[in-house]
Amino acid sequence: MPIDMDRYYTPENVAIHALERGSFPSIPKVCADSTCGSGRLLDAANTVFGSVHSIGIDSDEDAITQLRLRRPGWQLSVGDLLQHNPTDVFPKRQSVDLLVLNPPFSHGKRKFVDIQYAGKDMTGSIAMAHVMRSFELFQPTLGAIIIAPESLLYSETDHIARQTLEEDYLFEKIADLERCTFRGARVRASVVQISPGARDLTHQEVKSNNVVLPTTLVRGSLSVHLNVIDPAGVPFIHSTDLKHIVVTGKLDELSKTSNVVKGRTKGWVILIPRVGLPDILYVKALKLMESVQLSDCVIALEFPTKSIALRAERRIHSRWQEFRSLYRGTGARYITISRLSLWLPVIAISPIQ
Repeated sequence: MPIDMDRYYTPENVAIHALERGSFPSIPKVCADSTCGSGRLLDAANTVFGSVHSIGIDSDEDAITQLRLRRPGWQLSVGDLLQHNPTDVFPKRQSVDLLVLNPPFSHGKRKFVDIQYAGKDMTGSIAMAHVMRSFELFQPTLGAIIIAPESLLYSETDHIARQTLEEDYLFEKIADLERCTFRGARVRASVVQISPGARDLTHQEVKSNNVVLPTTLVRGSLSVHLNVIDPAGVPFIHSTDLKHIVVTGKLDELSKTSNVVKGRTKGWVILIPRVGLPDILYVKALKLMESVQLSDCVIALEFPTKSIALRAERRIHSRWQEFRSLYRGTGARYITISRLSLWLPVIAISPIQ
């Protein structure tokens, strides 16, 4: 019998804690879970909010059968919103106050899935696909409490889907979960509240008397395993080389490459790892005396002069915890060019388009 590697049911205490952290203008009376499994989140809703009308859907027929025996008063259906038209799974339109969801996290070999929402086609994570299909089916008046991979809030994979939902809803992370929360799974997950209300579409920068510093963001694109070593080539910088470069200032001990791909830089830069948490000791302004090739795990902030590079270094260090918080991910921590581009103007560093 095959093992379902993504059947990580929500522990009872976590389910209750997640719903207790939510803030609502009124007490939910009708709650729905489109991947209800053993019904832990709906049980928690009945504990936290008092007796609520509970609606559950799950693709596992055995789980629904057991839940019907345990909770005969609940409205339960067998189905998968990603495989069927939602109205085929749940044909009776009914008003729902709150979604309580712990959608599947795993993609297998797929990096994304197709999503249809409000007549729009897009792609996103499997977790986001379940969230959006659930919102489309139930249109909850109070939004949702979701236990989701941390990447749902930050990844480029879900960027378009988030923007689409944010036309009508606000996202807020209200708790982080330990990586050992789900037995057999080592993932970073968060409790997210999605509430009705359009976000402010204008990017609000922190007011500052600082002079705006120009920078160009350069992301490396050469994977280590694709590097062609060539003593006559240019120095190749991977994230594991950043400490050496900052401490010694030397490039001659690095391997060299003959690959010519995107991600070459020279001059005054600040080099940061794209994957893995940065160390403040090695995020420093330095001058690269010759052209180098960056690996796909390194991002360079280029600056026109030494003075601008040093000022940028000081500004990043002064907001270090904010900078580190940009590194997110369900597995390894990572940063994206888009996330970095949105944050740098907050410290008056302006990426040149």
